[in-house]
Amino acid sequence: MSYSPPEAWLRWFERPRAHYAITLLAVLLTAPSLLTRLVLDDHVLAVKAASEPSVVGLPPDPLALFTFTTGDPQRNRALIEEGVLLPWWSDVRHLNAFFRPISSLTHVLDFRLWPHSPWLMHLQSVLWYAALLLALAHVYRVLDGPAPVLCGLALLLFAIDDARGWTVGWVSNRNALIAATLALPALSAHHRWVAHGFRPGAWLAPACVVLGLAAGETAICIVGYLLAYALCLDARSPLQRALSLAPYVSILIAHRVLSHALGLGSFGSGAYHDPLREPLGFAQMLGYNLPVLLSAQLFVPVADLAFWGNVAGRIPLLIWCALSLVLLLWFAWPLLCVDRKTRFWCSGMVFAAVPVSASLPGDRLLLTVGVGGAALIARLLASAWQVGDGFSRPRQHVTNVLVLLHLVAAPVGLPVRTYSIETLGRLIDRIDSGLPSSERVGEQTAVVLNAPLNILVNYMQAARAARHVPRFRHLHWLASTSSETTVTRVDARTLRVAQERGFLRQPEETHYRSDPRGLALGAEVGLSTLSVHVVESTHDDPPRPKSVEFRFLEPLESERYVFRFYRDGQLWPWQPPAAGGRVSFPAEDFFKLVASEALR
Repeated sequence: MSYSPPEAWLRWFERPRAHYAITLLAVLLTAPSLLTRLVLDDHVLAVKAASEPSVVGLPPDPLALFTFTTGDPQRNRALIEEGVLLPWWSDVRHLNAFFRPISSLTHVLDFRLWPHSPWLMHLQSVLWYAALLLALAHVYRVLDGPAPVLCGLALLLFAIDDARGWTVGWVSNRNALIAATLALPALSAHHRWVAHGFRPGAWLAPACVVLGLAAGETAICIVGYLLAYALCLDARSPLQRALSLAPYVSILIAHRVLSHALGLGSFGSGAYHDPLREPLGFAQMLGYNLPVLLSAQLFVPVADLAFWGNVAGRIPLLIWCALSLVLLLWFAWPLLCVDRKTRFWCSGMVFAAVPVSASLPGDRLLLTVGVGGAALIARLLASAWQVGDGFSRPRQHVTNVLVLLHLVAAPVGLPVRTYSIETLGRLIDRIDSGLPSSERVGEQTAVVLNAPLNILVNYMQAARAARHVPRFRHLHWLASTSSETTVTRVDARTLRVAQERGFLRQPEETHYRSDPRGLALGAEVGLSTLSVHVVESTHDDPPRPKSVEFRFLEPLESERYVFRFYRDGQLWPWQPPAAGGRVSFPAEDFFKLVASEALR
């Protein structure tokens, strides 16, 4: 027997102010973010929003806070040397820069007016989420006006989705909220222009897309819904439909030209693939990320596993996602065949997922995907409730699972996932506390033998700069321990680091170098404090480094070096052994690390 909600519960959605109540509920569920600290990219934004330069490779630029790496080898080498963002194995042509001036200005406001009050920064993000929900309520009402229950249920499903946790809770992700808020009204304006002859909509809709793109590339996803509208809801001739999309195509071309002129985009990263610069890499990511993201939106939110989980689980995860999508397609097929609005929201969801598939997979990318996903699930549930026990038993079971996932588990998980960023922040700060912070460190080089994950160490220098805490002249982490790692002292100045399954294995490692061929057997990386030499490679195609020697300028006992190793959530001092001495470190798992920190 399938669950059917009380009639009074459904009638509640017909109230004129129901969307305000839903928005208030979402604000309360995401309010735990006010108790969290700044993490990861937040510190980079703080450094670039400052009025005075503090990190050589991250000069202040109020309109370009989201330019992390520029593709300039000289500037990237400066980041590698200081140990900011980029590890030693990074591609010196690494480019990770985005056009987000409106969002940048909101962060400049944060760091100039209340730099020591993260809760106010989080409050601004929560308020942007509230604005997004109100904009979405308007879009749903305009496109599904005769069906207030569907509008209200879709808004509720979107608002309480636990995938919103990191999107709202991570300050640096605010750009997605702003971009979606500014671009979403393009859907309603376009509909009013096409369906009702509302002439201002012909320029209002493109204007909304332009504003959204000035806040973040998330706005590109809204064009996916406009394409779906032309295919599913526009009743005019094919030529008229195509012409209605011309303004948006022109905007996307102009955005691309501007981004290229400003040197923005991505290159050299295994986590971001520019569709035009790296079409093959993008196609490969699309084939994996698209089903993972769609399954995470409609079924169990597992997209984070695709990036942070063990690489050995990627194929089983893809199979799980594909099977869940087949099941949901079977469930939705009868409604898709007869209802064009269901087809519109479904196809819009798929089109919106394509641009974000260019990035590393994660539940935080489901913001615009969820616009169509929530509307689709609302229609599926409403249809199932209307049929009631007339559904076959398998369909009743699917209905109950959707209710459990999206109306029970999601609102419970949303505050938990919103607050989880604090757990990660505590772990990073605990690791940083294992390194000294006296003025003397400005002349020293910190060496971490076994960083459990890059993100736990590669933001520490930027965080110290943002907090005005003394930082090391250089910081190097020799390996990210995605597999068992052995460190051997070769001679007075040399360490050999060998990984059981090789370097550049996990996506969070290949984020900094997509092509390992630049680190083939015999390759060398020269830094001012040490030189790196690849002495053994894996048998993969292409091969990856498996054993690497690090030769320091001075004997390892020099006071210039501060050696540390990771264990049990902290960094501990390490005394270099005699030549031939070795130490092994186990592989680390992201989710186990965060879970252990949460239980402390």
